[in-house]
Amino acid sequence: MSTGRHPDMRERYRRAEAMLHRNVKSLVFNLETPVRWLPDSTAFWYRSESASGRRFMLVDAEDGHQREAFDHRMVARALSAVLGREVEPRRLPFETFEYVADGSRIAFEVGDGSWECGLDGSSLRERAVRAPGIRSGNVSPSGRYEARVDAGDLVLVDHVEGTSAFLTSDAEAACGYGSSPEGRNSAVTDRLGNRNVVPRVLWSPDERYLLTHRLDERRVGTMHLWQGAPQDGSLRPRIHSYRQALPGDSELPLAHLIVFETGTGRRAELSWAPLESSFLTPIELGHAWWASGGDAVFFLHWDRDRRSVRLVSADPVTGACAVLVEEESETPIDLNALYYGCPNVWVSRDHQEIIWYSARSGWGHLYLLDGQGRPSRQLTGGEWLVTDLVRVDEETRTAFFMGAGREASRDPYYHHLYAVGLDGGASLLLTPEDAEHGEWPPWVDFSPDGRYFVDRFSRIDQPPRTVLRKSSGELVVRVAEADVSPLLATGWRYPERFTAKASDGESDLHGMIVLPHDFDPAKKYPVVESIYAGPQATRTPRGFTDVVGESTRCLADLGFVVFTVDGRGTPGRSRAFLDDQHGKDGPAGNLADHVAVLAQLAEARPYLDLDRVGIYGHSAGAYAAVRAMLGYPDLYRMGVASSGNHDLALTNVTWGERWVGPFQGPGWDAQANRTPARNLRGRLLLVTGDMDDNVNPAATLQLVDALVEANRDFDLLVLPNRNHDYAATWGTWYEDPYFTRRRWDYFVEHLMGEQPPSVYQVGALG
Repeated sequence: MSTGRHPDMRERYRRAEAMLHRNVKSLVFNLETPVRWLPDSTAFWYRSESASGRRFMLVDAEDGHQREAFDHRMVARALSAVLGREVEPRRLPFETFEYVADGSRIAFEVGDGSWECGLDGSSLRERAVRAPGIRSGNVSPSGRYEARVDAGDLVLVDHVEGTSAFLTSDAEAACGYGSSPEGRNSAVTDRLGNRNVVPRVLWSPDERYLLTHRLDERRVGTMHLWQGAPQDGSLRPRIHSYRQALPGDSELPLAHLIVFETGTGRRAELSWAPLESSFLTPIELGHAWWASGGDAVFFLHWDRDRRSVRLVSADPVTGACAVLVEEESETPIDLNALYYGCPNVWVSRDHQEIIWYSARSGWGHLYLLDGQGRPSRQLTGGEWLVTDLVRVDEETRTAFFMGAGREASRDPYYHHLYAVGLDGGASLLLTPEDAEHGEWPPWVDFSPDGRYFVDRFSRIDQPPRTVLRKSSGELVVRVAEADVSPLLATGWRYPERFTAKASDGESDLHGMIVLPHDFDPAKKYPVVESIYAGPQATRTPRGFTDVVGESTRCLADLGFVVFTVDGRGTPGRSRAFLDDQHGKDGPAGNLADHVAVLAQLAEARPYLDLDRVGIYGHSAGAYAAVRAMLGYPDLYRMGVASSGNHDLALTNVTWGERWVGPFQGPGWDAQANRTPARNLRGRLLLVTGDMDDNVNPAATLQLVDALVEANRDFDLLVLPNRNHDYAATWGTWYEDPYFTRRRWDYFVEHLMGEQPPSVYQVGALG
């Protein structure tokens, strides 16, 4: 192993930095193509991107013909005149727009102003109100009403009458209306950033009623953050506190559901026990919704251990409640195969039919019940699973849903859109391409009338393509394809997919391997695993969007081979696959599976050096990275663990008890990384932000305490004034420049055996 300075290491750092998301996003065009349907379903528009700029294109749903959605040149000329600066037609200063005045004009936002003009740019004028469709959930569907909170009490604003009135007057500290729990993982961040958290409310379709909750957190225990370097320059450290219930706590945040009538202000409290809301409320989670006719409220109630769940119907006038469906299980119940997905539950317009999701067969499927919850028929079945119920067409009696694992010889994690009749019959595949379809959410974009849908599909080795199809699956037109030629011109190479066996020798596992841009199969490479072992999520990307700017590519171009794999104990497969690690000590997606996969990779790829294996992860991935080093110290020689929840007894109740416990007494100690801390032998860098209100820094510091007690060497990096979001986990692409460089340095020095370039600063290319 080389110990001297690699002659081109600084250049490798420059290349790795160039591969960060903020630098490569401009090298791919049509990477994302969100669409906006016209209300009459005759057409939709999207942004078409190229090296010369972008255009808003209108696509006719019937024949697929595309044309500009408006005259870009004339709109640019009109904006140039009023803004006092040159506006280019291919670089208009807005990301979205709405057709108004029966489609004869467009409305859009530039900066803090809202504007409107003709399709030819004529009669441009500033609007007094924001463009339609650009509003938050506290505004009613028509825009007439708005719910606000004043000192915890709910205020109803009528924009038509120009009035406002208090709906409540009895709010108390930590017991107000429409609030979000302080255990939502961002309470301190929101407070320090002066973020306005809008009231959590749900409007009935006709705006007659407003559903909200009164959230009682008065007896919930308190967590604290210690800010040692206040950003205003103060010398005295500050304490920031927030309420968060921990596993085993007796006092939880409780949401009391309430309906208000907008016209009279009349209040109806639902006659049901308050709902546990330790992380988010039922309204935020999509666990409460209005009937399509506005004549009932539906909500879901889980017991604390999540072994039973009920679908409840409530009368908005009287508040009377009735149980429609109830299910129990020996292991926790979810109503979606994906932890963050909305429940796959539907109630017909006349309340006489219910679609219910259940994994009772060992696979997640849809069942049709009558209005009293009695079984009518199983709609889907087999050794594959439904992930999301997307749409139900009552006229054609058809349910549209996303499913995974049904198509033979395909990656079982790829999602496809299907249709199935409510009266029986086989599921029909509507998206035939062998790829990951759609983005979650939404998976696909249906037209308002349901006759068409736009589908976007890709793989990690295939850039996105967007097509328009009829609801029967018939292709109408290929709308757009991503142009990745500028990215490929940099030497960027596609990741590779692989399949390997789990440690049981039977279960197929799927992963991704990323090679350096200048890969030479005759050389030996140090190996790095990027891990997030759930158990509520998977790590391996399936679509192309998720690998552009991925941290694995940056590390690979430094000279490592990087891989990911999803072991047993993670979602997206069978119930047995998910439950494999439930309630076991040290839940980290069955690390024995990861070890088995690495051995198979090395056998087939002799360029992998198993004497130099490292691992890194963030949040639950950091927990898994440390657990791997403690459980398999002869394999994992070094690691970087950022913001790790190293003791799941320090997480919120919903997460900790759902995936680990509930344990009694010392059971929680077995899963904490501090318990086997004495096993550490490799080089470990622990990282935390001091303002992390998602995973409290105490989780890292208690592990530090155990490592000190065990007389083990390690490194610790505390990032002042950072919360949880500095490591570019999927879904957020921000990666702190200093942390990025320190992580690279650690792998280069302690795994590659090279000297990192001195005084390198990430950010110059941004």
